[in-house]
Amino acid sequence: MSFRRRPRNVKRREPLIQRMGRRIKFGDILRALKVGISLISIVLIVYGVWHIYNELLASSYLKIKEVKVVGNIKLSRSEALELSGIAVGDNILAIDSGDIKDNIKANPWIADVRVKRNFPDRISIEIQERKPVAFINLDGLYYVDETGIIFKKASLGEDVDLPVITGLTREDIEEQGAASELAIKAVNLLHILAENTALELENLSEINVDRTYGLTLYTMREGTKIEFGGDGFKEKLDILDKIIKSRNGFAGLEFIALNYNRGVVVKLNPSETSATHKIDVKAKNRKNKASTSI
Repeated sequence: MSFRRRPRNVKRREPLIQRMGRRIKFGDILRALKVGISLISIVLIVYGVWHIYNELLASSYLKIKEVKVVGNIKLSRSEALELSGIAVGDNILAIDSGDIKDNIKANPWIADVRVKRNFPDRISIEIQERKPVAFINLDGLYYVDETGIIFKKASLGEDVDLPVITGLTREDIEEQGAASELAIKAVNLLHILAENTALELENLSEINVDRTYGLTLYTMREGTKIEFGGDGFKEKLDILDKIIKSRNGFAGLEFIALNYNRGVVVKLNPSETSATHKIDVKAKNRKNKASTSI
């Protein structure tokens, strides 16, 4: 008895390339070509820009011929140029405006800097310097600018006449960085005084600051003490203006308190009080003599 093998139903496998070719559609091929072309284009553009940029860096057409410095008073032109690091002959594209700003602002007098490229061969540096409005007395005298920032220790050779802010300690300053809330209040009062005729800034000697009592001013010529408190400066200056006009100045005034809720306190200095008393006594004596003679 013989057995026959039954034929297997085996399907012959196609080659891999034929199978992949059947699966990849024409649209996929087109998309791949587009991506490849885009990548090549980007590479060529970047290379072209880089090549052009390097050619411009070597071009004599873009060499700096002039550096203009404006707005500087305390900082000389030579100092500004030295801090900027710019030299005539440098390429205008090679300079870093951010570094120039940071370098010049390293000087304490400088508040802000703007750098402009004026193609093809000129640079403009615009400097904004700090404007000191007062000194502050810490471990020495320091300049305070118009925003209340303490920015530089005063030198003996600097001839500047400014009022002095007293009452603050270094700890008060360090708590709030370069500016103190109390120092800012004092500066704000200085701005208001500049627009008011009650007290001339030239006659202001000192502003004492206190966390409890606020601001107290002292005049230069008369030594009058004026208590302002911590708010309502404009209204209080209006009251002070009326007092000064009625007295024709600060002469004879020792103390003026404007920070009491019940009203204003004015105290005459002893010499003024004594002089007033003598006048009254003489007037009474003259009256008594006249009555006796009659």
